[in-house]
Amino acid sequence: MHRWKNVAGKGADDDERRTTMTAVEPGPNSSMSPRGRQTAAGAEIGALIGAGFGLLFLIINTVQFSTLGRTLVIAVGVIVFVGIAVLAVRGLLRKRGGGGRLGESGERGRREPPFGRAYWIIVLIEAVLLFAGTRLLASLGHPELGVAWVAVVVGTHFFALGWVFGLDRFHVLATVVTLCGTGGFIAFFAAAPAFIPVISGVISGFVLLAFAMWALIPTER
Repeated sequence: MHRWKNVAGKGADDDERRTTMTAVEPGPNSSMSPRGRQTAAGAEIGALIGAGFGLLFLIINTVQFSTLGRTLVIAVGVIVFVGIAVLAVRGLLRKRGGGGRLGESGERGRREPPFGRAYWIIVLIEAVLLFAGTRLLASLGHPELGVAWVAVVVGTHFFALGWVFGLDRFHVLATVVTLCGTGGFIAFFAAAPAFIPVISGVISGFVLLAFAMWALIPTER
């Protein structure tokens, strides 16, 4: 009787250990991460693109700042960009290393490329709007509004990208950056053009950097 209880107890312990091992196991995106938590498809590439544009926003729109102010802003931007680049490259290397593993369905774990036709159509429309809008504003004698227009276009295009990728966080980013662009136009009509590069340029740049970092946080897929 006692022997039967010991065997039963041992079997229960084995089942518990197996359950624990399957609940948390090494994945292609991290050395030990909960199953199902991973970055969105294309998150690393998207983070690099967003961080690059964010840093570019800071560099271009701090020309009128004092030397110290511009140095501080760009220095912070560069530090954040380097951190994002390191994390993104590490994530890409992990995915490449784990791309040959078999998943539960028996198929290879490699994902399909996320940047399809819809993505490039949106990018093309964005490029046309950016070029046409800035040229029109310059011809009307208001080139200072170019950065506000760029922020509005960049912001609104994230609404479309959020729909394409199925990422709600893109809608948040779209709202914030679009508001920054709108704030630049408000500053212009309020006779405060000096605030346009700050509101639509510098703030938008830091917002893009922040969301690039957010993109690298694993989510439930």
